[in-house]
Amino acid sequence: MAYINTLRFKASLFSLLLVVAMCLFFILLGNGSLQSLLAKSREQRHLNFQFQITGLLQESRQELARLAELMALNARGRISSREELRKSLDRQWPILQQSWDLHALKIYDAGSKPLLSWGSPHNNLSAEQVSEVLLHGQSLELVRCELICVQSLSVPMRARDGDYLLQVDRPLTEQLRRFREMTGTDIGILSAVRSEAPRDAGGRYLAGWRREVLSLTSRERMLPLLNRVAAEVKNLSGLQRARSHTLAQRQFDVRTMSVDVDPTGAQFVFIEDVSAQVEHIEESLQLLLLFSVLGALIFCAAVAGSLWRPIVRLRRLAEALPLLTNGRFNDARQLIRPVHKSLDRFDELDVLDNTGLTVCDQLEDMNDMVSRKTAQLEQIAMHDSLTGLDNRYSLLEQLEFHLELSRHQPDAVSERGYLFFIDLDDFKQVNDTLGHQSGDELLCVVARRLLSAMRCGDIVARLGGDEFCVFVRSIREPEAYRVLAEKLLNTVAQPVKISDDLITVTMSVGVVAVEDKNETLESILQKADMAMYHAKRHGKNKYQLYSPNLPGLSVTATDNVVLPLELVTAKPHR
Repeated sequence: MAYINTLRFKASLFSLLLVVAMCLFFILLGNGSLQSLLAKSREQRHLNFQFQITGLLQESRQELARLAELMALNARGRISSREELRKSLDRQWPILQQSWDLHALKIYDAGSKPLLSWGSPHNNLSAEQVSEVLLHGQSLELVRCELICVQSLSVPMRARDGDYLLQVDRPLTEQLRRFREMTGTDIGILSAVRSEAPRDAGGRYLAGWRREVLSLTSRERMLPLLNRVAAEVKNLSGLQRARSHTLAQRQFDVRTMSVDVDPTGAQFVFIEDVSAQVEHIEESLQLLLLFSVLGALIFCAAVAGSLWRPIVRLRRLAEALPLLTNGRFNDARQLIRPVHKSLDRFDELDVLDNTGLTVCDQLEDMNDMVSRKTAQLEQIAMHDSLTGLDNRYSLLEQLEFHLELSRHQPDAVSERGYLFFIDLDDFKQVNDTLGHQSGDELLCVVARRLLSAMRCGDIVARLGGDEFCVFVRSIREPEAYRVLAEKLLNTVAQPVKISDDLITVTMSVGVVAVEDKNETLESILQKADMAMYHAKRHGKNKYQLYSPNLPGLSVTATDNVVLPLELVTAKPHR
């Protein structure tokens, strides 16, 4: 156990983990490359399968076209009548069915039901399809999948007694067999999506996909695989992303291809045995893993000897660096020991230790400077530059905090807050008469007087120009706001000496009770503004509590009429 705590063991273990991580990375990279090649191979083979089955269907169509042309002609090379055609096909049907592996023959006129029929009665054409073929004189090729999948070719016939349509149906069994022989891959046909399971489907119905297996090469071996895949992959589109599937210790790739353009219609299903490719990938990964383990052991033995002493210093430096981010500079200095060497004898670790101490000193200085600058920026951002009072942003922030806090208090708490919206009366005349510098001095005096009249913890803010706001929290007496409003009016109304002039200034105050927990900042400020203008319009040097019964203002703030300045008096006697 003591050996486990030695630096040699830790250095070896760290090196081993590092090399193992690198080996795992390259193994995963190699596995990804092999899997990518396998996926590309699967996609290429899937495209080849689609091309081959399409070619087989095209070849079968050409055979059906030649057969239909031969059946529609009599011995003299002319188009037969319906009666002649019936007699001829009655004789030839057994031979045609056996030689050409036909499923059905049907003769149509302009109607939707066949006039003559041999073989299966299913897969009849619709009246629209019959009319289209007879009208345009072009053949119609369909692949129909009901009980089985058949390739149907319909061609027009011009007979002596009228126009007819010949439909030749042939099952796709032969094409599936030829595909299996050409590619070595099993193939099947799935029905269109069923609304319910067929009664006699048995194991051929895939409940996960709601489709029935109509045809399948190697049915006994592949049908259990399809049932398992349908249970694991919920829809056919998921097969494009799925990995190979296992059956009897063999790996299979299952892909589909639509028989027609309808995605819910019948589907070809390709089942390819990819066990050889998967085994090749596994053998390659095992070989790569073996060489990685041998390389890791050799590398760790070499690294453990060379990192015996340097790792101690690196560990101290690694422990010290996080302390710098937390501002623990003295603790970091105790871990980073100073290097007592001349600069020309420094190695890389000496440079790291020396740099660490330098960075520690610089970060400490920068931390102090940032703290000072942050405090200055906070003072600038939250306070008015002229009066030193809170500014509009600070007032709104604290008012919003008060509203949020009141929403979490019980309804039984009767304390409320009041917002006093203050506007100096005829302040513009002070600037016009005495100058803006005197106006700024007057604003500073008013700010100090407002602060002197308030309690500790109440907020006095300057919104801009000659507008101030006072926010008082936690007033229990309903009429206490009157005392405070009168105190503010009387305090500010005392004469002020600005330069050599004695000025008396008054103000109009709008008061609004902050008691509705669902109130917004905008509505509170709007109410306070309305109450202030009501006081200003009714004589100035007044206060007015907002209530919903206040009459509307006939003029806005911008329409305010400037009255003569009675606030500026003569110079005081000396």
